[in-house]
Amino acid sequence: MTDIVFDRSVMLFPALSPQHYRKGIEETLGPVVKLVAALKDEPAKLAAFRSELDGFVAGYFENNVVRQHYLMTRATKK
Repeated sequence: MTDIVFDRSVMLFPALSPQHYRKGIEETLGPVVKLVAALKDEPAKLAAFRSELDGFVAGYFENNVVRQHYLMTRATKK
């Protein structure tokens, strides 16, 4: 690999609350859709997952925006 370049940035997702953001990803983000479907008959586990996810997202939620920081890495393959 040559010409390795790193770039940091932030993706911004508008949301009314962490719960609103969670509801959106429960309906659109493949792995989360599958997990929610798998837990449909286990309400306690589903509630625990939702509670943990809401708490995690709350740390990145401010002024109706969820901020997701990322590191982009690019290189030329030889």
